[in-house]
Amino acid sequence: MSRKETFCLCGKTALEVYRASKRVAPTVLEKPRTGKIDNLIIPLPQAIEDEMERLNASKPYHILVNKRIPKTRKDVVGHFRTKQLPRRALIKLSRYVYIVSPELLFIDLARDDSIGIEDLAIIGFELCGTYLLDDSWDGLTQTEAALTSTVKLERFIRANKGFSGAKRAARALRLIYDGSNSPMETALAALVTFPRKMGGFGIGPVALNQEVETADGPKWVDLLIKGANVGLEYKGRYSHPPEQTQRDDRRQNRLVGSGITILNVWYEDLAELHLLNKLHADIVKAIGKRLRIRDEHFADRQRILQAQLLPTIKRYGKSK
Repeated sequence: MSRKETFCLCGKTALEVYRASKRVAPTVLEKPRTGKIDNLIIPLPQAIEDEMERLNASKPYHILVNKRIPKTRKDVVGHFRTKQLPRRALIKLSRYVYIVSPELLFIDLARDDSIGIEDLAIIGFELCGTYLLDDSWDGLTQTEAALTSTVKLERFIRANKGFSGAKRAARALRLIYDGSNSPMETALAALVTFPRKMGGFGIGPVALNQEVETADGPKWVDLLIKGANVGLEYKGRYSHPPEQTQRDDRRQNRLVGSGITILNVWYEDLAELHLLNKLHADIVKAIGKRLRIRDEHFADRQRILQAQLLPTIKRYGKSK
């Protein structure tokens, strides 16, 4: 491969590669960065196939280019950008292969109209959380560090407002919280915090996996409603072994002793609409507010949001 065949992964392929990186994904962020590559083109088929096989990426490959290309390749989707890229927007994976940073990736995905704002926000929870979806036996891998954060995304979007996709990315960013540790915590956060016009409860702000001081030292709450001292703990789908249940109960007792009201949330509470509505009422009561009268279309919006999250709920509902 010659130097002129340097190329950069973006969009859905970049997301796929970050996810395929599994536990080493955060180490990608330590690799050299740049924002200036003069000749970003799509390399010859064999050259790109060799690299994509190594990276475990699937077709069509999404490649960032800064020169117009003929639309003759079925294996590649070229993403054309003419604006100068930010200084550290590209990460060098190998001698000839670059990948967009998580922040530029988020804007890239926002350019894709096939990805709704709600779905874009769910991806944002993942990028700002400590898990990555993958093809392992349980479908995800926990990571020691997040790929990015809401602060970094906000700073990047604000600095690049003229980029295609930045406006949609900013809309989705308003829905995202840092610190989700699993797809189910993300689903719970979405149902609780997304605005009513999207079918959520519209309750917030919240903090995910918030550290709370107790008499026995620091403990963590899955979802803490700020200013209300109310926490939600996702328990999973099936009954836990007695010893784990005892540990969970003792942990909850310590949290209650710190002045926090804990509401346990089970898989069925998210998957079944009547139980979801009961959870909504319980949360509103716990935070000391009155349940707002729902307009006639709220139930429809709620079902749509629930349907969007249902693949996550079905796949990951057995545990956290």
